[in-house]
Amino acid sequence: MKLLTPLKRGNNYSIASRHLEFFLLFITLPVLVILILFGFFFRHEIVKIAKNQREITLMQHASGIDVELKSISIIASSLIHNTALMDRSRAFIDAKTPEQRYLVSSDLERIFNTYSILSRQLIGFYVIFQGEDTPFVSRNYAGIILSQEEIEAYIAAADGSRGIVSFPDNLSFSHGQKSGWYITSLAVSPPQTAYTSGLRTLIVPFVINPLMDFIRQNNSGGNSQGSGSDYFLIGRNGTVLASNDTNIIGSGFSAVENSYKKPYVIIKTPVESSAWTLAEAIDVRSLTRPVDTILYILYFSVIVIVLFFIRYNTFFFARILHPLKLLISKMEAVGNGDFSVRAESGSFIELNKISESFNYMVEKISRLTEDIKKEQKERIRIEIEALRYQLNPHFLCNALNAIRMMAIITKNDAIRKMSSALMLITEDTLAREDTVCSLEHELHILDNYVYIMKVRYGDTFELIKDVDASLLHLGVPSLILQPLVENAILHGFHGLSRPGVIVVSASVAGEDGGKTLIVSVKDNGGGMPAEVLADVFNSRRAGSRGFSRIGLYNVRRNIILSYGSAYGAEAASYPGEGTVITLRLPVQETERHESRLMNREG
Repeated sequence: MKLLTPLKRGNNYSIASRHLEFFLLFITLPVLVILILFGFFFRHEIVKIAKNQREITLMQHASGIDVELKSISIIASSLIHNTALMDRSRAFIDAKTPEQRYLVSSDLERIFNTYSILSRQLIGFYVIFQGEDTPFVSRNYAGIILSQEEIEAYIAAADGSRGIVSFPDNLSFSHGQKSGWYITSLAVSPPQTAYTSGLRTLIVPFVINPLMDFIRQNNSGGNSQGSGSDYFLIGRNGTVLASNDTNIIGSGFSAVENSYKKPYVIIKTPVESSAWTLAEAIDVRSLTRPVDTILYILYFSVIVIVLFFIRYNTFFFARILHPLKLLISKMEAVGNGDFSVRAESGSFIELNKISESFNYMVEKISRLTEDIKKEQKERIRIEIEALRYQLNPHFLCNALNAIRMMAIITKNDAIRKMSSALMLITEDTLAREDTVCSLEHELHILDNYVYIMKVRYGDTFELIKDVDASLLHLGVPSLILQPLVENAILHGFHGLSRPGVIVVSASVAGEDGGKTLIVSVKDNGGGMPAEVLADVFNSRRAGSRGFSRIGLYNVRRNIILSYGSAYGAEAASYPGEGTVITLRLPVQETERHESRLMNREG
């Protein structure tokens, strides 16, 4: 029977798992949420600030390009109204000889050199005279070379708006230097009133230095989708005129813009004088990379901390839970009836106190259990002794009465033998401390008892012992057979006309682990009616015809108290034929020994 009953509980969690669960839920998760929100808002602010800064920078580049274009426009406008240029252009047309033209060309070169120095630009001048197909060219940079088709296109554009500087919607790229130059041109024709000057159109090609500074910001080049920003100069018709990615020059910017997906942001600003547009495609990852690096380090740190905590949690609670598990196993052992277990001391004061309390409890339970067992055993022993003393006086009264009668009738040696047998039986019964003896010893006692009964009743009955010698060492309760034989002699043979026979037999039934010793006492007496047989073991009162049920009740009660309800006694009776009392006993090994009793001849 278990002394400990498990408590009912809804959840079955270990301390370590619950501690880890709370750590992850209330510490790790909030920290991760805060880091994620911090990263999100911080990245958003960085992108916002960087976008504003890039917009300001883009406007500065656009302003620089616009100033450059306006500066060259002013130079071109001043040239078509320069009187010296007008005079020299007329002289160039009117010159008759090459020498004259050479002299005029020198004057023109000096005028254009003066403007080149003033502009501080890589610039060139193409002068188209009235009635002349070949232009006069002056330039300070060899890379500024216009083809005949370009010259004609500029002349046509300038003639359409005389007196107004015309900006064609195109650029050219010169490879004359380390990384080349973006070159554009403007054209202007004198108004109608200036035709007398001989100057038809002035074309001014020049390098746009601010544009070069803008395009060269990203040295990685190409639409790398993650290497930084890409830069574009967009024409009035939406075509890409210049870019750090040379592969998309000439493409429509709308298609280029659609090719950029997140995380790119595109900003634009106009170039006022030329109606061009500057654009920048910003890779947000290039802006947030330092923050992302810090966040990755923080995430990695959190993961390391969590892993470290899991390891710590496992190690720390293992030192706590292992002693607790051992204590629980010892509690289960105590619940199963093993009171020899004891909890050992550990490294923690609290666990040691629990162990001490557990050991004290087990020790106390063990002592109480032993006291209860001793008390129960003593109670059973006293009850058995009481049953024994109920049997003994009954027998002694009859025996002593027989001795008294024999002493009256005759003084014979039989009296001595009978007295000796009675004394030995009485001594063995009252002096024995144990309640179990060998079957051999019990049969010796039975022989002496039968001798006394034959002295009383004569040779009217016979005792037959049908017991194999291999069973004589098995244990049986002492004086367990005497009441059965007594009932057979006194009540079974009462009024019997034939000689009485009592047969005592023994056998072992069952297999190993479940063997039972079967002892039966059979007589050929008159038997019992069915109503008497049904109640023969259930009453301590005397039955009909003087049949005593005290002995049978005590025999069965003795067996049950000693060995449990699995064992006991059974009775079968056949009126006119006899009665059989069968005892079922456990197989008990006892040391074989010689009987202390003298046989009836002694």
